[in-house]
Parts: sequence; structure tokens; C-alpha cells
Amino acid sequence: MERQPLFDNAKFAAVALVVCAHTWMPLLAADRVVGAVVLTVAAFAMPVFITLCGYFAQPRPGRPQVDGARLIAQLVVPYLVFQVLYNVVGMVLERKLGPIPLLEPRWLTWFLLSLLLWRLSVPLWTALRHPLPVAVLIALGSGALHAFPAELALGRTLGFLPWFVLGLVLRPRHFELLRRLAVRRLAPFGLLLTFAAVWAAHPYLLDAGWLEYTGTAAQLGVGYPVWLTVRIALGLLSLLAAASFLAVLPAGRLRWTSLGAASLYVYLLHGLPLKALQASGVYHARVLRHAWTALPLYGAFALGLAVLLALPPSVRLLRPLVQPPVERLLRQPGVLHREA
Repeated sequence: MERQPLFDNAKFAAVALVVCAHTWMPLLAADRVVGAVVLTVAAFAMPVFITLCGYFAQPRPGRPQVDGARLIAQLVVPYLVFQVLYNVVGMVLERKLGPIPLLEPRWLTWFLLSLLLWRLSVPLWTALRHPLPVAVLIALGSGALHAFPAELALGRTLGFLPWFVLGLVLRPRHFELLRRLAVRRLAPFGLLLTFAAVWAAHPYLLDAGWLEYTGTAAQLGVGYPVWLTVRIALGLLSLLAAASFLAVLPAGRLRWTSLGAASLYVYLLHGLPLKALQASGVYHARVLRHAWTALPLYGAFALGLAVLLALPPSVRLLRPLVQPPVERLLRQPGVLHREA
């Protein structure tokens, strides 16, 4: 499949915003505007990223629906590498030794484990006549559980599932609709409406737990009907924001378009610098705890970090971590040269 600039633009822009949100997250409660910006970005950045993962996981002629070699090389082995790495770094920062649970994702590794489970389930979704409503019902029903276990990132795996399935059912004509002039003119208002709704709800009715998909109704301390209502409202708001975000993005090739091919590098590797930044104590500086200083300064740091991690020299240097050499484990190592 020929690379399309729009998708590379979307992948890098989405992952760069994820880095921004994670960089701003420690200040969520310090300033209401910062909190609203963080939660607005959280409402659509990961959904867009996951939807694109689903779109590129669509079955293609001459390629199996579940390619075991690709999953091992691109998800299983990197998950194990970063699960160990993040647990070791966590033990050092916390000065506390302990076992490394392989099925309880640490920090950012939940995405690799969830993506593995979603990719394995592709044949199930492609066999259904209406896969998206089924995925939505599963996600909405998950809130009735007493609690999400730590294993398999179950909360996020089920909560974000509709976005992956949405990617599976999307076709090029759907993205073409977002490129229409009328849609592109209205798109900024969609993002503004999302921000206004989040600002009105935060911090009284909305916190990060709702948008990170980590809590059932019981874990969030609300009744299931309330959880269901909020989850549906957030889902519709996230869909509006995600569509608006894709509509405002340029579809042509830009100077940073090529960085989209390294979006997974940015996602997996940005956690280590952020943990170091948090450990430095800089977040305690009073001057950096206001919207007019925190948003531009930490935002510039986050964007710079995203660009740095996506540059070709960084990719070459860090490839052994993100794409470990596992050819000897595979029967068909040639599949590793195809795009994920």
C-alpha cells in the first residue's frame, strides 16, 4: 500500500499531541485551563492513533488477516523489552525492588498489549455483518464489571476497542468526506466545542480516569447508568473531535510528514525523558503551574521531544529497542521489511 501523506501527518500529529498531554498531565489539577486542554487532547489523540492502527490492520490481498511473524516482531517482542525496561526504571525511581509482571502493563506498554489483542481479533470483526455496533456494546457493557483487573490492560483494551474496529470498517471515501471544503471550514468549531464541553465539565464532573478508560462504574464511584451516560457522551464528543482533527490536517506532503513513519518510536520512548523530567522536580516550580506558562513551555518541550525521537538518526540508534532483531526466531524474516 502506497504511503499517503494525510495518514503520516495524522500519525505524527496525534502522537505528538499524546506526548504533549503526558507532559502536561502532572499539572492537571493545578490550573483549570491546563486541565481542560489536557483532557481535550486526551479525548481525540489516542482515539485517532488507534483508529489509524485499525485502518492499516484491514485485511489485504495476499496477506493473512493475522500475520504471526509481524505480530511477534512488531508487538510481542517490543512489549517484552519495554515492559522490562519500564519496570526496571520504575524500581530505580521508586527505590523499590520487586517482580516484573509480564501481563500487567507498566506505563505506556498497555498500548502494545492492547494492540496485540485487537490485531488477533481482526478475523472476528471481519466475519461480522455489523462489527462496530458490537464493539460499542462490548465497550459500554464493560463498565458494569466490578473492577478491571490489571492484567492485559483490560479497561483500555475494551474501552478503546470501538476505535480500532472503526478503523477496520473505514474506507477511503470516508476520509474523502473530511477533505470537503465545508467540512474543513466547520472542523475548528468542532474542536472548540469539544474544549468548551470539557472545560465546563472539568474538574467537577470529569477527570482523567474517564478519558483513560481505566475505571468501571464502581471504580469511578458512580452508578452504572451514570457511567453509561457519561461514556456515551464522551464517545460522541471524542468522535466529533477526532473527525475535526483529521479534517483540519493538511493532506499534502510537509516537511514533517516523513516523521509519521516513526510514530511508534515516539510513543514508546517518550516516557523515559518524561519520567526524568518529573523526577527533576521542575513541576514544583510555581511559575510553571499556570496556563500561560505551562502550556507553551511544556508544550514546546514535548513537541521538540517528539520530533527528536522521530528523526532518522534517532530511529537508527533506537531501532534495537523498538524493533529488536528477531529474524532468527521467524520462519519468514522477510515480512519484517513491510510496514506495520
